[in-house]
Amino acid sequence: MEGIPRHAKRRSRRRIGLAGAAVLAVAVAVPVTWTAACADTENGRAYFYDPVTGPGNCSLPASGRLFVSVAAGEYAGSAACGGYLDVTGPRGTVRVQVVDQCTKCRKGDLDLSRPAFSKIAEPEQGVARVVYDRVRNPEVARPLAFRVKAGSSIYWLAVQVLDHGNPLRTVRIRDGAHWRDLRRGGDNYWVFEHSPGEGPFTIKVTDVFGQHATASGVDLAPGRVQRTTKRLYGESAVTPVTQHALPAPPTPIPPPRSPMFC
Repeated sequence: MEGIPRHAKRRSRRRIGLAGAAVLAVAVAVPVTWTAACADTENGRAYFYDPVTGPGNCSLPASGRLFVSVAAGEYAGSAACGGYLDVTGPRGTVRVQVVDQCTKCRKGDLDLSRPAFSKIAEPEQGVARVVYDRVRNPEVARPLAFRVKAGSSIYWLAVQVLDHGNPLRTVRIRDGAHWRDLRRGGDNYWVFEHSPGEGPFTIKVTDVFGQHATASGVDLAPGRVQRTTKRLYGESAVTPVTQHALPAPPTPIPPPRSPMFC
């Protein structure tokens, strides 16, 4: 479902709205350390918006209030969904969860929720220069959960992974003695199209850093969030909120001097 956000001082852009699902967004502005989160620092611009009602591309909610939509290149067909960014602006740093795609954003543009933007810049500005990192091993309050998509059956299955922290690389399902890869969908569900059966299912989740967890007993119960006790990483591996210095603003080029005539 598409909606038109009300961006401060920039009303011409359109983006896709936010979803509703039971995921807690873990986001804090302090404390701050000066260590690298994911060694992948980007410079860009941040705006903010008030989300419209309805599902967004990631099929994730804005329940934690501190969230972000990213440009299509970074969204990468839902590969960014559920991951986190540390965003530093003139006022400070905030950690936000990627919950949607901003279809009109350019590379480096971030569309923050209004509460998140207010932690890094004055909302009256409407736009702010930022530096941001993709976070490795963010703190996540709850262990992994799974949600089977409506319409799933013994012949076709789509499942969403919740509270994974890092972006995911693969999701696999046990099929007898073999593991079968699920296909990533643009809506942040993983699809198995080869008659999965009645379940319950055993699912193996691997993130982009190679960390993995295997959960058993996932039922064919569309729409229900099924919480597990599994996590992709332990508390000792969690990365604190990371701040980087903003680059100096570009030096304005003086206009050419007019020729002098006598």
